[in-house]
Amino acid sequence: ALLQKLRNLVCNEVGAEPKVCCARETVKTVGDAGKPCIFPFQYAGRTYDKCTTKNSYNGQPWCATQVDKDGHVVDTDGYFAVNTWQYCPEGCPGTRPPIVICEGDELLVNFKNNITGNMTNVDGSSNVTTLHFHGIREKTRPWSDGVPFVSQCPITPEGQDHPKNRNPFPFPYGFNTDVDGAPAGTYWYHSHVGAQRTNGAYGALIIKEKGTYAIVEENIIDDAANTLVLQEWYESSTNQVPVSLLVNGNGRIGELINTGDDEQITAHLKGKGACFNLTENKHFHPDNFTTNYTEFHVKPGYQYRFRVIGAISQNLPLRLSIENHTFTAIAMDSRNIQPVTNLTDLWLAAGERYDILVNTTEEYDQSGMAYKIKVIGYTDQPDNHCPLCTIAWLKYPKQYIDYTYVTDSACTGFHLPSPLRTLNPVPNKYTAWKNRIKYPHWKYPSTIGGIFIADLREPKSKSKSTITNLANTQYIEFDGNITFNGLRMSYPPVPFLLQDPADATNRCGSECNGPPPFTKCTTKNPATCTANKYCNCQHVVKEPWASVNVPWVEIVLVNNNEVAAAHPIHQHGGWYWVVGEGQFEIDINSTYIKHLDQNCTAKKNCLPRNFDNPPPKDTIQVPPGGYAIIRTKLDNAGTWIFHCHINYHVTIGMAMVLQVGESNLKHQDWCTGPLERNVECETPPPPPGGGPTTIHWYYGMENAERCVTPGMTVTFNWVNKDHNVNIMTEPDYDSCYVTVHNNASYAGNHNWIAPMVPGTYYFACGRFPNAKGFGYHCLHGGMKAKIHVRSVCP
Repeated sequence: ALLQKLRNLVCNEVGAEPKVCCARETVKTVGDAGKPCIFPFQYAGRTYDKCTTKNSYNGQPWCATQVDKDGHVVDTDGYFAVNTWQYCPEGCPGTRPPIVICEGDELLVNFKNNITGNMTNVDGSSNVTTLHFHGIREKTRPWSDGVPFVSQCPITPEGQDHPKNRNPFPFPYGFNTDVDGAPAGTYWYHSHVGAQRTNGAYGALIIKEKGTYAIVEENIIDDAANTLVLQEWYESSTNQVPVSLLVNGNGRIGELINTGDDEQITAHLKGKGACFNLTENKHFHPDNFTTNYTEFHVKPGYQYRFRVIGAISQNLPLRLSIENHTFTAIAMDSRNIQPVTNLTDLWLAAGERYDILVNTTEEYDQSGMAYKIKVIGYTDQPDNHCPLCTIAWLKYPKQYIDYTYVTDSACTGFHLPSPLRTLNPVPNKYTAWKNRIKYPHWKYPSTIGGIFIADLREPKSKSKSTITNLANTQYIEFDGNITFNGLRMSYPPVPFLLQDPADATNRCGSECNGPPPFTKCTTKNPATCTANKYCNCQHVVKEPWASVNVPWVEIVLVNNNEVAAAHPIHQHGGWYWVVGEGQFEIDINSTYIKHLDQNCTAKKNCLPRNFDNPPPKDTIQVPPGGYAIIRTKLDNAGTWIFHCHINYHVTIGMAMVLQVGESNLKHQDWCTGPLERNVECETPPPPPGGGPTTIHWYYGMENAERCVTPGMTVTFNWVNKDHNVNIMTEPDYDSCYVTVHNNASYAGNHNWIAPMVPGTYYFACGRFPNAKGFGYHCLHGGMKAKIHVRSVCP
């Protein structure tokens, strides 16, 4: 009852704006009071100019590189070409710094969508956006989780003046670190719309500890500036070939650059791996780089805490190592773990974070070159072929940096010699799993091998009687269609959180009822699911909420193909605890796993589970041909998306919603804050399977570019009776020559069904041609569209 009262109190206070900004680096003592912290953010679309402003984070440029009129990179060694976040305390364009607050603080991000026109994204995320705090539980503010059609309507650029606006303006994202389940640790923020995260809409979110760090006694330098945000980089938002890696937005490309065809791109996006073609990089100028690698400056004889964030977009896990240094891992996914010492390298997949301690040496070459922090990934998994790599510099006093250095296409010097002591290796090789260092043997620093997640431990004791208080077990199988249990996620026009009561018309999945922990589950699928190889439906696993004697739901994740991606599965609304993990030399399925787990005597000799301080995670790579067993506490009421964090996979529907509680039941309801219930979003939900279906067609737009699959209907949307849509040849499209095309006007919408023949199709408005036949709306109003018809769209 007390917790319910607290939830209601916080919910009713939404909108009370803090008056003080968070302007200090850290809370010095445990007794210091927290502060309210206000950050005004806007999603600003494109940046066309080279960056000239240094930011306070690490002195490096944060603005975009120069791009041409289509959003393609002119300077290929630089930062993101399109779609940049902006934090604008003084109106500085193009910045995207970390948010750094302290335990006890309350964060408010006043968020505005300032996108003008349609941005060039082949996934159709043209002009709506959201903001998600990755890893934050949002325990009293599920409406602030930032997932379109799950917790809110997407934010349109029209803002408060638009008659159909469904959101407060600006949108008040935020959380209280004490109340909302946000302990000190390393988090990050990003858009949860389409490919916006891939295109640069993300940043670090750091919550600093009160007082000193408790696990290691030595003095630690914990500076939020020592954060590495890692991502692969694409030349433009319509080119899905990874060409470089970035550390904090900085990277270079050498003499050769990746190019690829549709088959290679499809294999890469599906997570099966692909080797791309190396061709001449025509923009390579070895004496004229516009971007330097990120630098970290250290002093000898200290312990430095580095925070590493995997802001990776597709299936491209990255490995980090440091020349002539080992390190200790002390936390992962924002939660402390029992320290793992003497590590040579660390792997991260999309969404994962690790905190490491680096001991700086007194015995370094004072006249030598700074050490390289090496980051490498392989586009062809699991064989570790076709590398991409980059560096950051770890510089001691008096050392120099070679500003002419650029990694070559073979990543010379990045392939680490044995013996290795590796944390979180990509679990795509059975032999590596079989020969791993098990707990507690990895506690011996000289033990060599790979250390997997299930063998880690958290430092605080978690009572077995707590985590073993089980409500029910769900089995979720991944298959070759990139689905959960053959169900491909579709979304409702009224977000799940805002439905009162829930609309079960197109829902599928499991519904578990009864007072915890004695829940009974039934499977519900629409009748339309029976005829398809996979089913498009609103996949929900519904569980009851509890405030006392809280039970746990167990999910057994089954990756049924030994040559599939090691899908990084992320859960919103809180951590799960990894109680089991395993891998086989054969293809498996959920039937096989259930047989091993259920056909055993008195629950003995089942799939092994560990309840002795199991490690908490919010993102885990599930082994191909294997499984992971996770348990989540049912104490956070709301609708929480549960998805693969490979961007292509979540956009085509590899997701479900974990619903905890019920919107119209006493003591099971959740807070919806300032959001209105039972109102359809202005923007319709995207279809599963990827690809856009709408182009906003108006004078002053930016040229649109889309990708759809054969048979999909694309809608050109406009209101005033002053436009038309004409399909045309590529030369006429390029020149806007429209005389031979229809000059009549009519009111939208105009629907076009993509033909079964793949190819690129060209469209323009034919209104108001001049004497030479060139259309005014096409030439000066940007009313052109290029639509790619492909079997698979990113």
